[in-house]
Amino acid sequence: MHCRILSILPFLAVCAGLCRADDGTTEIPLAQVPKVVLEAVKKKFPEAKPETATKGLDGNQPFYDVQAKLKSRNVWVTCNVQGTILVIDREISFQELPKPVAGAVSKKYPKAAIRGVNEIAEAAETVYDLALTFNGKKLIAIFDPSGKFVEESEDDEP
Repeated sequence: MHCRILSILPFLAVCAGLCRADDGTTEIPLAQVPKVVLEAVKKKFPEAKPETATKGLDGNQPFYDVQAKLKSRNVWVTCNVQGTILVIDREISFQELPKPVAGAVSKKYPKAAIRGVNEIAEAAETVYDLALTFNGKKLIAIFDPSGKFVEESEDDEP
């Protein structure tokens, strides 16, 4: 299950917002997602095809997280009940990283195997979340757009 945390600092504190089944979110059928939420996703990503959805609470604020396919990649869009987009998390390739981020990753983790890259945008803040294997360890590394290292944690996802 994949969900977005609704502010960057708590988001970083829980390893890039990857959620487990015990995170308080509930998978729901797309038919149960408010129309305004699905419309917001389609407006932002007209070619995306929504596939799954979860409903959760951030504090006492309900949110919907819609996972969609955009070409062959996943994108997760988190909206409030009014359809306002709160967080966009999209899979990207290593080559799509800003040059300062790619350079910082290569310097900090030489010869690492990159397993996945996500660009996560919330309000005016963006971070880059990389799942990588370095020296035999599966890690999540987070960088800001300037290439500044933000955080590293063990990756317990399969």
